[in-house]
Amino acid sequence: MGYRFEKFERKYNFYLPDAYKLLVAELGDGYILGNCEFFPAADFIENNLRLGGAMEINLFPFGCLENGDCFCFLKYGETSGEYYVVLWLSETYNYIILNSTFDNFIYNCLVQEYKALLFPEEYLYEGTSEEYQECTDKVDEICSLFDYDKNEILNAKCEKDLNELILNRDPFAVQSLCIKANSIIDENEALGVKYLARANAFSPKYTAPYYILGKHLFYKNKGEALAILFKGAKTPIAASGYSYWQEDDIGVPYYVIGEIFDIINDNADFYNAECVDKTFMNFVKQNEPYDPEFRLALSQEYLNDKKYEEAIRELNNAMILTDDCNLKMRILEELIPIYNKIGLVWAEGICRKDIKYIKVLNRGRMFYQ
Repeated sequence: MGYRFEKFERKYNFYLPDAYKLLVAELGDGYILGNCEFFPAADFIENNLRLGGAMEINLFPFGCLENGDCFCFLKYGETSGEYYVVLWLSETYNYIILNSTFDNFIYNCLVQEYKALLFPEEYLYEGTSEEYQECTDKVDEICSLFDYDKNEILNAKCEKDLNELILNRDPFAVQSLCIKANSIIDENEALGVKYLARANAFSPKYTAPYYILGKHLFYKNKGEALAILFKGAKTPIAASGYSYWQEDDIGVPYYVIGEIFDIINDNADFYNAECVDKTFMNFVKQNEPYDPEFRLALSQEYLNDKKYEEAIRELNNAMILTDDCNLKMRILEELIPIYNKIGLVWAEGICRKDIKYIKVLNRGRMFYQ
């Protein structure tokens, strides 16, 4: 079956990774590897399987977990290759950055698949010989298709070794970097800081590296720690790095932005006022990081100052934070001219699609009330 990848690419100015096209072309629709069940490619291309109003505009889901969490491309630039692979959490509407490229994500999934062979009691549903053989066949199949070193994987004998394989292959696997840094920074500060700096360089709008480093430095250099935490406070609500999955937990709490706001407000005297975004600092002083109305007011201030990227960030924050379907649709309408103004015309199509999705969802809710 031929897939019109170019249709999706033209519509959203996002060139799908060759590794994704290879996987679909060779292994077909609905393929399951590790804990990822890939969506049928035709649905991905034609429908853009988003949960409108719950996802930031630049997320493109391509697979899922059984509980509804989605694996997504997160488009962060307009050049080919400017994306992350993330896991969007359906219960909290935030995401964690898994891998820097899709082929590294496939390697990550392959490692998860191999874990079922290494620890069948934990990862196989029934532990039958058929399940075991299916896992073995998938490991062989993926290693052959993507030219991965099978012996490298088979030589790993514990979860720590397997996790090291992921980070060795993908040095910008951000969540893995944060896990590693958080586990060693108290004993080996230099190495922990090095890992966090790498994560931050690849994903400067991700909360976790700022939070981990800021908390670590707080009683050593309060001024530096607060400056780092202030940068973390400005990251998108959805980009926290929090995870309710144990294997992805990096010690970042669900209300991480709220904690950062509290720390900043309790220690405001340590700031160098010349180095602070005064508009955002005034917002921090209000100490309402999770109130969508406060986020909307902040977005308007940025719009008045013609700071369009900051306004877009805050409108997306407000959309995710509110449960009001009408407010979500209003925010999406407000986003359209701003995206067009800065040249991101592809985003208009997503906004309009999300509005339609929310309208249908809202009608369904009203029907059952």
